[in-house]
Parts: sequence; structure tokens; C-alpha cells
Amino acid sequence: MTGPFTETVRAEIGRRGRVTFAEFMGWALTHPRHGYYTAGARTGRAGDFITNAQVPLFGEALAEILVDMWDALGSARWTLIELGAGDGVLAERVLTALDRRGRARRVTTHLVEASPAARAAARRRLSRFGGVHLHAALADLEHTAGVEGCVYSNEFFDALPFHRLRGAAGGPEELFVTEGNGGLLETPGPLSDPALVALLSSAGISLEEGQETEVCPLVDAVQEELARVLARGFVLTVDYGGAAAEVHHPTRARGTRRTFSHHRVGDDPFRDVGEKDITAHVDFTRLARAGEERGFRTVFYGDQGPFLLAGAEGTLRAAIEAVPSRGREVQQLVHPAAFGEKFRVLVQSVNAGGAALRFERAARVQRLGLGAPPADRG
Repeated sequence: MTGPFTETVRAEIGRRGRVTFAEFMGWALTHPRHGYYTAGARTGRAGDFITNAQVPLFGEALAEILVDMWDALGSARWTLIELGAGDGVLAERVLTALDRRGRARRVTTHLVEASPAARAAARRRLSRFGGVHLHAALADLEHTAGVEGCVYSNEFFDALPFHRLRGAAGGPEELFVTEGNGGLLETPGPLSDPALVALLSSAGISLEEGQETEVCPLVDAVQEELARVLARGFVLTVDYGGAAAEVHHPTRARGTRRTFSHHRVGDDPFRDVGEKDITAHVDFTRLARAGEERGFRTVFYGDQGPFLLAGAEGTLRAAIEAVPSRGREVQQLVHPAAFGEKFRVLVQSVNAGGAALRFERAARVQRLGLGAPPADRG
């Protein structure tokens, strides 16, 4: 194990004996001095990975979908909350597109981003727009409640700290981070919280002996905060992952944990701590159920490609007609071999009544295994 964060992590583990992987991951990503995200922007061709936000047309397409939601509710004003906003590049493209539609002045925007450097960059980037507020954590929106609008995120949930579990003859055990053999390693032990198993069993998942997987209790905490903040509107989540049966399938014997550094995918989070991203596939069944337990209604789940083609066809078509070379952006966003099937989209509503949205015709909610959807509170 190398890198500037080595001694800090070793000292803490030496003091405590072991820590959960979730604790280790929290340090590696958001430690005030050495965390991966603390250093600022890490996406794009000069960073460690490319995502939707680096494709200009994605923000424009998202704006069309947000307007569709807005019009369906008939709200006079609209609040946008972006989780994991980074340096504000996606928000800038969304607000620019809304401004062209004459909507930006009626929008209040809240960006949630853990990195101080990224928040500073976002503040500079968005200085020409009014009504933009930046927050270090979702909990900082404590005075923002009862809003109408949309909470959206792009690759936010995959980077929430998660626990690592492994199937055993006597029931699931947890994989803790310990020190040994001159580095960090994983050591099995009793669960740090018995409730971790319920995150799997609620979806009918049982681990085979030796099978490893990831569970993220923070998903419920985030949905709890969103239920407090959002009185009426939508939650739109874009990320990679799948239904519980896919994410926790026995063929994924080592789980879905991955690291990213300089556009390379790895599987060793204990080297170069703080210098690489750590993620796992999102369990969209758990994410949807956590929302439904708090009054949200699942209205869409499916691949990004069909979602954008159904919900933002006008924007995609107009972009190609105006500048034919933008067809490359469309291909990047919707082609199955690019982002079209790499990313999944989940849309949930609260108090939205029977709002009809264009993207719903591409939905396949049944794949989440949730059963009949609950009635909307509206």
C-alpha cells in the first residue's frame, strides 16, 4: 500500500483493531486532507473516468425532461437539487438550457457536493445564475423543506460508503479492514449491525457460502432526507447497477466493488488510498424500496438510452439537425455499447398524482421485483 494516506489509515486501524469497509471507504474518499474527492474535480479525459456530465448534450436532454416534469405538476416555481454536483458542469448545462426556454429565473438550485475545491469551482462556474446555493452535505439543507421540484443525481449512489458481506455456513459475515502482512487486508467477523442482512433478505437475496457482496445502509438515510425536503415532485437517479437479483447474483462471486484511476478499472482499494475512486453497483431494488417506504412512488426504471430517447427526443433531434457532428454525443448517451445500457435510470414521484411523462413509455419497473406500486400520496 502506497500514497500519502497510508500512515493515517494504519494508525487508526492500529488503534481500533479493525474497521468496517464503509468506514475505510469514507476516509479514502472524503478525508479532509487526503480524501479522493477532497482534491477536487476527478472526472473527464484528464481525470480518472468519464461520465454523462462530460457530454454537453446530457444536460440539455435532462433539462427537457425536467421541464416535462415541471409542466406535469403545473408549479409556478421549481426547485432543483443535485446530489454529488462536482464542479457544477452538469448544473451549468441544465440551467443554460432552462434559460433558453425562459425558465431559469423561476428556478432555485441547490447543489450538494462534499469536496470544498469542487464547490468553489461550481460557485465560480454558476455565478451568472441567480438562486444557486451550495452545500457540503444533504443534511445542510435542514432549513429547506416542503419544496416542489426534482432531486437529480448522476453517479452519486455508487460512491456512498458500503459494507462488505460474505456468505458463510452459519450465516452472512462481514469483511472488515485490518492490518497485516505489511498492508491492509479484509478479515471476516460477526456483522457490525445485524440489520445489514435485512437489506438483502427484504429482496429475497441469500448469499451462497463464499459469495461476497456489498450493502449500503446510507441509501435509506439519503431517502429519509429527500422525503423531508421534497413535498411534491420527483427524484431522478442515474447510475450503474441493476435490480437486486442482478447485483447480488451468485455469479458475481467477489461482489461489484471496483476502483478507478486514470481511466483504469481495478479491484484493490488498499493500494494508493485516497488516490483512486471506490464504487459498487447500485442495488436499484433497495433504492426504490427505500423510497417507497417513505412515501415515494416508482414511476420509471430502465436503461438510459430508451429513457433519453423517449423523454428528450426533441432535444436530441434538434441538436443533430443544427450541428450534425453532435450525433456523436447522441451515440455516446444512448447507444447500448456506450452509455445507453451502462447506466440505469430510476424516477420516483411524491404527491405528483397521475402526472403523465413522456419517458414512462420506456419503463420496465417490473424488473425491480417490487410488486404492485403503492398509490401516490397525491
